[in-house]
Amino acid sequence: MRSRAPLLYMACVVSAGLVVLVAAVGFGGAGAQPAIAGLPTAGPITEWGLPLVRFCYNLCAVATVGTLLAAAVLAPAGSPEKPRCVRMARRWALGWAVAAALSYPLTMSNVLPLPVTDLLADPGLLRYGLTIPQARAMLPVLGALGTVVLATRVPRLPGWVPLAIAVFGLLPPLYVGHAASAADHDLAVSALVAHLIAVSVWAGGLGAVVVHFRRSRDLAIVLSRFSTIALCCFAGVAVSGLASAWVRLGAVSDLWQSEYGQFLLAKTGTLALLGLFGWTHRRRTVARVADRGVRHVFVRLAAGEMIVMMVAMGLAVGLARTPPPAAGGDDGRHDRMLEYDLAPFSPGALFTELRPDALIVLLLALPAVGYLVGLRRAGSWPPGRTAAWYAGLALTALALVGGVGGYARAMLSLYALQHVVLAVVAPLLLCLGAPLTLAARATTASSQYGDAWLKPRGLTFLAVLPPVYMVAFPLLYRTGWLPWSLSSHAGHLLTASLFFGAGVLILWVLVGADPLPRPISRRVRLALLAGVMLVQAAVGLFLLLGPPVAAEWFYLVTPENAPDLVSDQRLAGLAYLLALAPLAALAPGLLRPARALLTASA
Repeated sequence: MRSRAPLLYMACVVSAGLVVLVAAVGFGGAGAQPAIAGLPTAGPITEWGLPLVRFCYNLCAVATVGTLLAAAVLAPAGSPEKPRCVRMARRWALGWAVAAALSYPLTMSNVLPLPVTDLLADPGLLRYGLTIPQARAMLPVLGALGTVVLATRVPRLPGWVPLAIAVFGLLPPLYVGHAASAADHDLAVSALVAHLIAVSVWAGGLGAVVVHFRRSRDLAIVLSRFSTIALCCFAGVAVSGLASAWVRLGAVSDLWQSEYGQFLLAKTGTLALLGLFGWTHRRRTVARVADRGVRHVFVRLAAGEMIVMMVAMGLAVGLARTPPPAAGGDDGRHDRMLEYDLAPFSPGALFTELRPDALIVLLLALPAVGYLVGLRRAGSWPPGRTAAWYAGLALTALALVGGVGGYARAMLSLYALQHVVLAVVAPLLLCLGAPLTLAARATTASSQYGDAWLKPRGLTFLAVLPPVYMVAFPLLYRTGWLPWSLSSHAGHLLTASLFFGAGVLILWVLVGADPLPRPISRRVRLALLAGVMLVQAAVGLFLLLGPPVAAEWFYLVTPENAPDLVSDQRLAGLAYLLALAPLAALAPGLLRPARALLTASA
């Protein structure tokens, strides 16, 4: 009987989600509706089958992400559950792919509207789905899932690779839902991305712990690690949910006067209940789960928590099929082109025109809090390194969610300033903060994430990165890359992330405050520093003296009181040239050996 208990728990969890799904679809008016004479209808198969397929889609997606998280992060090194999690994640990914494939014709049937049987009877109609954004979004999902299945079969591949690909597979449908039509499109989509990733990691991770580790000798380690991750996810869900509601609701009264707001209130109630479960776990089970009796208490509590999570997933499907209340908004040119409005430009607006992007705020909060935890555990630590770390985070936030980030897509000078900060100045300060050294001091082999510590193991990427970094800046301004990144919020974030990541890795080598896989000679560092400075100078001179860049775009979106296009491009060139100053001034310190630098700072 004991061996059947987990299956009973899982059946109760899924059943609860299905019951809430049916109630949510009926309440939201998305179920089978009486046909109106003269108007086409998708039919009951689509009207009830599409929510059910989406529920299965969400369930498989969450399970895939959570099981891969368990294999890559939660399970300690050498745990026999690691390969089992990888195999199970592959099966969940296949189920996710099947649900995505089924949702393609059902989505077409719902949008056209046309009974799905008529669509399947005429294969030529299925190709029409490539013109429907909601159906077309399933194609990159299927591609990502195929890559996940292949990646889980590659031996010795780092576990974070299939996990990252699976997380990417969550994203394409988000850009064609309600968030895509919101007045503040960028904030709505980012909030939804943060919300979905946090929910998937949280719910999927808990399910993986219960299914794969409930009898494991490593349950105490796994649960301790997951408890920290779950707390972060709870905060992420709360912050992103608040941001999403703020964007979609025109007034507070919409919370109880609209069906959309009532769904939000119901989801808020489930979140509060999940917070109570988490508090109970931390108080009763996390520290004492090695005891057999406490282990059974954990499984029962976790089953109850997953039932609430499944209820929330059912509510999410109903919410997705319920249109938000009309919030009004300006239909001016900036709203159409940039997907948000900009105030007239002024130097003060760089500090007052904030764009509180929930995804970026949460991503910056993680290293900020993590560094504080490291300081508490490491004991003594040079205050200069702490100041450099938080100054780097503050500059990153200013460049992305401050006024610079808001105007960057409308003014080339601020776009260039944003890239200088993200690719040079902020990475320089962050690397001076020596986060890897702090983590090594704060983490031991017996601590919570001791054996999960990601030490650099090779220099292959370092050999490839400098040429890529040198070529990326010219390509940005001499190809269609720049207009693409300006016209799309996703493209802009992706471009900024690529330059930021490359800058961090380059400056990690130059600064030398953190350990490298093996020492790099002073001559190589000098050559690398010279290359970085040469690229900055070349791009700056090109913008100062060269032809107009993306003039068609900036002509349409430049805000009031901004400099003319020629003057603005010259300011962009000056921004790149000014980036030479901190590199040149810090060059002697960058080239000193890391150990001597640490000793001097201490």
